[in-house]
Amino acid sequence: MHGQDQMEHYLPMMREHRRHLHSRPEVGLELPETHRYLTTQLELLGLSPEVHPAGGVTVRMNGASGTGRVRILRADMDALPLDERTDLPYRSELRGAMHACGHDLHMAMLLGAAELFVAMPPRHDVILVFQPGEESDRGALEVLKHRNLLLGQEATAFAIHVNAVMPSHAVAYRHGLFMAHGDWFEVMFSGPGGHASAPHLTGSPIEAVADFVAGLADVTEDLRRTGEDVVATVTEVKAGNTVNVIPTAGTLRGTLRTLSLERRAELHKRVQEVARAAATRRNVAHEVRIVAGYPAVVSDDRFLDALVAELTVAVHGVQLVRMDQPSMVIEDFSYFLQKWPGAMVYLGAAVGEHPSFNHSDDVLFDENVMATGLAVHEAVANLDM
Repeated sequence: MHGQDQMEHYLPMMREHRRHLHSRPEVGLELPETHRYLTTQLELLGLSPEVHPAGGVTVRMNGASGTGRVRILRADMDALPLDERTDLPYRSELRGAMHACGHDLHMAMLLGAAELFVAMPPRHDVILVFQPGEESDRGALEVLKHRNLLLGQEATAFAIHVNAVMPSHAVAYRHGLFMAHGDWFEVMFSGPGGHASAPHLTGSPIEAVADFVAGLADVTEDLRRTGEDVVATVTEVKAGNTVNVIPTAGTLRGTLRTLSLERRAELHKRVQEVARAAATRRNVAHEVRIVAGYPAVVSDDRFLDALVAELTVAVHGVQLVRMDQPSMVIEDFSYFLQKWPGAMVYLGAAVGEHPSFNHSDDVLFDENVMATGLAVHEAVANLDM
């Protein structure tokens, strides 16, 4: 087994991959340029990837020991619909697309794993998975249709997610519940509209939107008093288009994140109640849509115990951090963990003393952590269990 120092041999190659992918981001399920790049790089290594146009890229690599076990290593591919606001020399060349969540690092680490495993086959068979559409398109469900993943043998699934806030090179893990349940909501208020000089004669969708946002904050604060974290975030508001007209419609969207199915059901109910109260107060109609999002990400304790023990003993220089509380992030890697045991971990990638945040248009990641991530992937591929 190797530590971060030994994996630095692969850093220049991973850095080159990461910077190319960062400069050419694509959003959603349809990622033609990203598909082509990954496929080309894997074929240059003598591998035969399986490619689905809207379902990602997978490749199976034979292990050295013929154990009959399979390790599934997954990286997500899609970017976010943001205009990048960094001054990086390899910043996004495309308007409205940015790798602001670190998926470019995830792909580069798996390409590093492909090169490593060609040179030094691991103990177990390995399937490398490059998945589109993680952010909101359930891309995991598409990639799970690959022939490479229709397995009739014992398998374990694993993924790394870089974190721009956590100290660089730290590997954070949690037994049991690792990431939250997640849903998306949309609330639409509608009224007759009217002249801005006479708000008393017509209902106001904008005021209803404002009431809803304030009411939702009160709900989350109330539910948190039970001791279980709840997050309800309004992320998009659309209402009005000029200065002197009360609009006929106001729409907002956002996410709901909970740590239990009971609290999830309660939050859904309270969202409906807050919307109804806002509409009644402002004399407008309303409609609420709640779309079931991703299941919770739940680690397999037996696998995680074995991995932590292996990293502690065999991977030199790794800094392990046991998380006290689940993350309120949501992730469709949960679909992999419904199918196979395994885990996801955070890899700290903060730059300097004032870290930025994943999903920000100015986020920065420490590229050097890819050496640590590659060492962790190698540990998973060779884990004796």
